[in-house]
Amino acid sequence: MKKSPVRTYIAAMDYLRLENWLGALGDFWIIGSGDAGETVLRELYALEPDLLILEGNLSGLDGFKLLEILGATMPAPPRTLYLGRAEWLDKALQTGADCAACENADNDALSSALQKAMEPTPRLAKKWEEERLRIAEELLNELSIPDTLKGKAYMRYSCGALACAPSLAQSFSSRLYPITAREFHTTPQAVERAIRTAVEYTWLHGDLNAIQRLFGMTVDADRGKPTNAEFLSLLAEHVKSRIGKSMRGTI
Repeated sequence: MKKSPVRTYIAAMDYLRLENWLGALGDFWIIGSGDAGETVLRELYALEPDLLILEGNLSGLDGFKLLEILGATMPAPPRTLYLGRAEWLDKALQTGADCAACENADNDALSSALQKAMEPTPRLAKKWEEERLRIAEELLNELSIPDTLKGKAYMRYSCGALACAPSLAQSFSSRLYPITAREFHTTPQAVERAIRTAVEYTWLHGDLNAIQRLFGMTVDADRGKPTNAEFLSLLAEHVKSRIGKSMRGTI
């Protein structure tokens, strides 16, 4: 199956140059661009891109402030490549960027930084990581999945990762399962099997009211139980919704 292009937003004073560079790579879908910080922030909330290419020198709201706001208020911050002066790069990484490069870097250096920024490791926004995982645990408990099932812990982490980095859903086998496996020092195959066992248990022995409330009519009636991907993706949406409510209550 052909990989979906990465939904990308470019926030830079010279965004036309970056659009031309990125467009030539072919694997990126530019869903928006701009150079005014406040407008960029509103569009990021509305569009929820997978990738943000962010230049530090925006008008109105600079790149550092934008990174801080996204990390504190956005349930799933996009992967971010920060472009700025050499003396700003360390601060950008500390503020929340996934990778940083000099703003005058050539195309080869930019491409290298871009690949690093897109490495399949979710950036769980530190301020909300524990809350995101707590909500995932809460949902699994509502479904009456016992702690004795190893797949429950894998589900918890995977849902938190998906809620933070939706682009991981492009490939569970090559992206989501491997990062979950690394977290638990096991193999992607073991993660997949344990989650499948937990899904089967839920559909046979879980709380029916919770199943209906959380999954409704979204599961294929002919097949019965959902696939791992369906189960985790739907739960991740509930995690994002609940953490979004938590965030709005603190802003």
